[in-house]
Amino acid sequence: MRISTWFILVLLVLTSTCFAQSTLRLAPPQTTSGTGYTGEPYSGRETTVTVHTLADGSTTTQTFVQLVWRDSQGRTRREILRHNPEGGEYRSIIVTDPVAGMYVKWTTGYEPDPRVVTLWSLSRALTAQAPIPSSVPPAKTVAASTPGFQREVLPPQNINGVYAEGTRTTRTIALDEESSHRVIQVINEVWVSPDLKIIVRHVSDDPRTGTTTTELTDVVREDPNPDLFRAPAGYTVVDHRTQPRR
Repeated sequence: MRISTWFILVLLVLTSTCFAQSTLRLAPPQTTSGTGYTGEPYSGRETTVTVHTLADGSTTTQTFVQLVWRDSQGRTRREILRHNPEGGEYRSIIVTDPVAGMYVKWTTGYEPDPRVVTLWSLSRALTAQAPIPSSVPPAKTVAASTPGFQREVLPPQNINGVYAEGTRTTRTIALDEESSHRVIQVINEVWVSPDLKIIVRHVSDDPRTGTTTTELTDVVREDPNPDLFRAPAGYTVVDHRTQPRR
């Protein structure tokens, strides 16, 4: 089993998705829900929890939630749950439709935002490529290491009802710039469903930034309502597909 560059791209996309702002000029990031993979529909709830330990020993916790759907045609919908300054919830929605060759974004539940649906062309090259890990015997752990870096292929397990295959990488870093000259370990653990072609759990543990865990729960493996992949009525449509590419 090997780690492909897709894993790195997934982490970058997840970060950009979490902090993406509503805009009419910039295209939204590609989703990481296995867009374009047909015949394996599902829906679920993706929760990211970051726990950071402060210098005084106290901890802070941040939670970020997204809802995801994929139909049998490979179309995906991702709802990013957000909160306005008053604490009310609203949602940013991204639909990626490889069938129609476009992705669509709009916001619902936040009155200050204009009721606008924005469309962009979907480049086939930008569609996420899902990892396809090699099968690993359940009772065996495979490890490979180089100085300062170790990779382990973990025994498969069921995560929230989904069969998944895991890889753990451990990087040892000497913090020579600090007076204490600490040596820390940064651990990344990624669990992939070979059937759904998606990450069902990702754990990043870095003593400098804390522990971030993203996990897919409430998984339903059936075709979602087709209406979820259509833009809402009553919104102004801004079609960037007709504009020249920068």
